[in-house]
Amino acid sequence: MKKTILTALFCIFALIGHAQKQVVWDKPAALMGISNTKFKITKVELKQTETVLHITANYEPHSWIRFDKHSYLQTPDGKKYTITSGLKTNEKESDLMPDSLFWMPESGTAKLALHFQPVPLNTKQMDFLESEAENDFKFWNICDSKSKQKLVLPDEWKNVKYAKDETLPAAKINKGVATIKVKMLGYKPAMKLEFYVGGFTPLGSTEHYQKFFPFADDGTLKIEVPLWLTREVTVGVRGLAFSNVLIAPGQETEILMKVCSDNKPFVAFKGYMAKTNMDMAKAEETFGESMNNFYIYPIVKDCKTKEERLQCLQDIFDKRIAAFKKTKYTTATKDLLYMAAEEDFVEWTRHFAFNYSQFFMDENGRVYMNHEDLEKKTERNKDLLPLTDEEYAYTWKYLNEPGSPCSLAFWEVEFYDKNAAEKNAYNMELRTVQTLLALLKEGVNHIDHFLEDMKYEDCKNILRKYQAEQKRIVEELTSKNNVFFQKLDDVAPENILQTILDKYKGKAVLIDIWATWCGPCKAGHRIMKPWKQELKGKNIQFVYITSPTSPLATWQEMIKDIDGDHYYLTKEQYNYILNHYDSEGIPTYAIYDTDGNRTFKTIGFSGLDIFKDEVEKVLK
Repeated sequence: MKKTILTALFCIFALIGHAQKQVVWDKPAALMGISNTKFKITKVELKQTETVLHITANYEPHSWIRFDKHSYLQTPDGKKYTITSGLKTNEKESDLMPDSLFWMPESGTAKLALHFQPVPLNTKQMDFLESEAENDFKFWNICDSKSKQKLVLPDEWKNVKYAKDETLPAAKINKGVATIKVKMLGYKPAMKLEFYVGGFTPLGSTEHYQKFFPFADDGTLKIEVPLWLTREVTVGVRGLAFSNVLIAPGQETEILMKVCSDNKPFVAFKGYMAKTNMDMAKAEETFGESMNNFYIYPIVKDCKTKEERLQCLQDIFDKRIAAFKKTKYTTATKDLLYMAAEEDFVEWTRHFAFNYSQFFMDENGRVYMNHEDLEKKTERNKDLLPLTDEEYAYTWKYLNEPGSPCSLAFWEVEFYDKNAAEKNAYNMELRTVQTLLALLKEGVNHIDHFLEDMKYEDCKNILRKYQAEQKRIVEELTSKNNVFFQKLDDVAPENILQTILDKYKGKAVLIDIWATWCGPCKAGHRIMKPWKQELKGKNIQFVYITSPTSPLATWQEMIKDIDGDHYYLTKEQYNYILNHYDSEGIPTYAIYDTDGNRTFKTIGFSGLDIFKDEVEKVLK
């Protein structure tokens, strides 16, 4: 009897031991890093001998991917487990060799297996990193999706109470600062996440607002946005999700977020229009896919006639409105959603050929954007939806209300409705302010006759303050020796490049054509900065050229940190130089030797080593 019991116990222990030889996470949760949102971990195998990540990659056919041979898994205790191979584990997968190029097949989908040193079988969460470099592959917080981890809220966020309903305020000028505070639960400093605020042009400015703000190590941040009136803005984190929220001058918006993989990072809101902001985040989760052009294109693609296309767009619009009306969202949320739907309807019906020509569908039914030969494709498709004068004369249903300027849509559409100015004259005058600011940015200095026709003094004051600030900036800039603003405006475009080069006879010159809004341009400046210090005292001059597409105030601020001579040319002069270099994009660079001969040109930043080699040649 005793022997039988012992035998049974040995069997049980053996079974337990066998069961613990492998742990499998099917469809695990994981937060993808910014650079690898097209990759998905489908399974994790934790074995005594190794840990295997099974990954599905959806990428463009015939493009390549590569995983670094130093890639590793990291557990919460900080221990690292390095990659050992990329050998396939079944016939559906493909072999991959770390550090080697893997070319995506024609299907655009590849199944891969990454093998690592074994992590402990009792591991509940881990990260995968190639390195801590910004653009390397990262999969954060990989865990078994079946393991339910309760979200622990900070005390100040427990039992948040929302208003029963909220409505959009009527447009009213109230210059001030909107404050946004964010708390990110589950944040790790190594994630280096940034919070985005943008998608709009503040009233009184000519610069489109879109900025990324880094989180502090504790996952918090505070942002201040100058505003003239309540506005809908886009916020969020790449790799998590985005949503639109309302912010207002003199008001505070608090956002609680979580690091997650389910595209639902917004946990709660407090402060200004909190219930509406929470509802907007829920609407993005619920209706997000049906509220973009990728949804519209495949529906209208198969329509054969103009009448079918117009009816199809009308049906999409009507269904969206009906779906929004059924929700329990605040009145303000519904109004913002109605206006966004109306903007889409108007833009597609009035500019069908342009919108339609941006998209294509592959053989697997996936929709992509492609702007190549967009002008030719638009011309080819111009007769797909021609509108009669009667059809063109659209009467606004939602975008012509007192609270409409709160929405992003209000500032994006062209107003065709003749009754709009009569029904909401104040709103239309706000639109006039932005139109006149655009003219001022293009160099039209005399708008007094427009001001005389305007009715509202607070709208006029926005323009007056803008002009006064621009005048102050100009006076400050023109007093600087290395800044050439309006000093060469009378030079003919065909002479401007030689006029600039003549200033540096006997010197080598590196020309950098850029704009304040150009990300690659700014990246090039950061990379070159230490090298330029090494060249101090050498016979070379750095020359930076931009145009009125760069807002003057932003340009003034940015050039303080860019050592060199700065030219703010007219649009015609700037375009002539780009054409001279056969360039349609920026940054564009050119290098000249001490005799004024061009020795090098490149469109886009081609790498610091190349610039070092080319400059060394002209300095010999």
